[in-house]
Amino acid sequence: MISLADLLGGEVAAAQWTNARVHRLVIWDRIDPNVALDLVEHAIAEHDPAILAEPGQVWTRRAEADPELPAALYLTHWLDREHLVAEDRGPTGTGVIPLVALFSYELDCWKRS
Repeated sequence: MISLADLLGGEVAAAQWTNARVHRLVIWDRIDPNVALDLVEHAIAEHDPAILAEPGQVWTRRAEADPELPAALYLTHWLDREHLVAEDRGPTGTGVIPLVALFSYELDCWKRS
């Protein structure tokens, strides 16, 4: 499993992303800052898409997941809080996926602008 620092290009970038995600949970979801930090750190360790998913990421199918699922998904943008638009570079092309579908995948690459 790839570390957040490796995905983002260093420890500083990983810390900045973590702090921004914690801040977002505190402001948008009114979660206590310490609880938000614990939640984000656990999500990073588990590759939890509910916290990690962002456009520009590539998620690869977990070994134990259904082999009929696309091998990889490139997230292009959010449709709403529960759905993303993804390309699978396969026969189905671009489509909308529910966020929960990403639990069959793990974060593999993160292309940030």
